[in-house]
Amino acid sequence: MKKISAFILSFLFLAMPLSAKAAPAPLARVSSAAAISDEGEVQLVSYKANVKIDSETAETNASIVLKNASSEEDMKIMAGMPSHINQGNIKINNLQVIMEGTRYRLSTRRDRTQQEDAGEMDLPPNWLTWTVDLKPGEYKVIDISYTTNIQKAENGTMDIYIPLDFLKLWHGTPQIVEVTVDVGSGLPYMFEPNPSDLPHEYDKKARLTWTYENSYPSGDIQLFYRPLDQLAAEYITAQSQGQRSITSIVRSFQNKSYNQVIEQIDEYMESQEDDVLTNELLFMKALAHQELLQTAEAVEIFDRVEGQPMFGELEGTFKNKIIFDKYMHMKSLMTDEAALHEYLNSSKNYIMGNAIFMMWVEEELNQLSQLIPVPEDEPDPSEAEPVPEEPSDEDEKKNELVRSVTIGRYEISVEVLFLGILAIVIIITTIISRRRKRRRSRYYYFR
Repeated sequence: MKKISAFILSFLFLAMPLSAKAAPAPLARVSSAAAISDEGEVQLVSYKANVKIDSETAETNASIVLKNASSEEDMKIMAGMPSHINQGNIKINNLQVIMEGTRYRLSTRRDRTQQEDAGEMDLPPNWLTWTVDLKPGEYKVIDISYTTNIQKAENGTMDIYIPLDFLKLWHGTPQIVEVTVDVGSGLPYMFEPNPSDLPHEYDKKARLTWTYENSYPSGDIQLFYRPLDQLAAEYITAQSQGQRSITSIVRSFQNKSYNQVIEQIDEYMESQEDDVLTNELLFMKALAHQELLQTAEAVEIFDRVEGQPMFGELEGTFKNKIIFDKYMHMKSLMTDEAALHEYLNSSKNYIMGNAIFMMWVEEELNQLSQLIPVPEDEPDPSEAEPVPEEPSDEDEKKNELVRSVTIGRYEISVEVLFLGILAIVIIITTIISRRRKRRRSRYYYFR
């Protein structure tokens, strides 16, 4: 039996600020350590991973299918996950590896990959490893799960980085590589700046999916998103320079005391006429109204602030939210499709640098276009009212024959002729009647 040097199934969270998974890579065992290798006949048939994001952690569940491409020799391989990622700054927690219903015990091995073999790959210092036995032509499924703590950029933007370079080290080509990121309450306007590679599917429930069939991914995936409620509170706090009244407003907002937020902002506005955070506080007031399902009040505030500067470099994302929320409010009011289409189509001009949001807008516009009734063409007056034809000479002659009759040299109208005939009939009838009476009288005399 041929023993193949180990390979690594690495779902690395190499990103800054938010880490995510990496694709698996083959390793070669070096004494008690491990190093990446592109040798061997173990094929990665498929790689499917789901990353669930919440406010503090990223939970990854991945499933891989391996195949021994050799039809003659058994394979004994070593697989592993990094103990830390992003140059050792992020620790992988709660790692579990399950195969054929068995949870595997993990061994720690240091990485001994030579620099010329690593290239530009960001390798971890340590691997958590286990072994896998494969018979000739055999397939096996490995399920891997773990969590990492979420980090974020200075402006609050979350960054999910998904390295996929290791896929190219495997024997053959994977049949499918699929990566799904679920941001939970994420809406299409939140995904900004643009990802390094646009997702192939966005299901309107904050799930983005990249799918590669019989091919390698074009490169690593880096996805950004901005939780606006959290960013609004953090931005206002940072710009308020410790003002007690604003600190109290933000605290109420974070505690979900939304009615109190509305009252506090109104009181603050009355005492501070030209505050530099006026637009940001009004936006937070609109968010509070939305949380209380007071959508009409929130939209009224959005109308006031949508043309005003706010939230510094994050302004575009906040204004995209206004477009989205106003559109959804119009739909809730049963606005006709033509008006919805007009609003959304005109709003496209104000969406800058958000490709995923624009994908959503275009899809909505396409659906609305199919629902808008097509107006019927008005008939051409020249076609609707046919021009009467001029009567021919023959028709005129027929009409003349109907109106009069020529007898000898005299032209007698039909009416006069009819009356004359009627008079003759009456006279003849009268004469006949009188003669019959006379004959009856004679009969009685001779009796």
